[in-house]
Amino acid sequence: DRDTAKRMEVVRRRMAFDADPEAYTASVKAETDALRESLVRARALLPSVTVDDSILEAVVSVTTHFGVDGHRADITMMKAARANAALEGRTQVTKDDIRAVAATVLSHRMRRRPFEEEAFDTEELEGCLKAI
Repeated sequence: DRDTAKRMEVVRRRMAFDADPEAYTASVKAETDALRESLVRARALLPSVTVDDSILEAVVSVTTHFGVDGHRADITMMKAARANAALEGRTQVTKDDIRAVAATVLSHRMRRRPFEEEAFDTEELEGCLKAI
């Protein structure tokens, strides 16, 4: 993650845990319990999450547009989009789910030159999704 604030928070939390694991664990118990409950609900809902052909077409269009080789990215994006929908309590995948997962799925699957920095253009993704 390139977000400085998020990275700093991860380091702060790790330092707090290292300093006093019991106190840190107690301080995040409510947050951890809420996350656990959310994941249990999503896991139960996941088998009911459906994908219509327009969403499948959008996924394939995105991976094709970004020049991804093979089908692994298509499959991974569909799985991630379904999981995102379930986490949000929905039984239908939408383009918003694709938006939510595309950068994570595609950033390491896109062709790059040696030593080229990994980059993902969210504006380009938006243009691609709007064209569908």
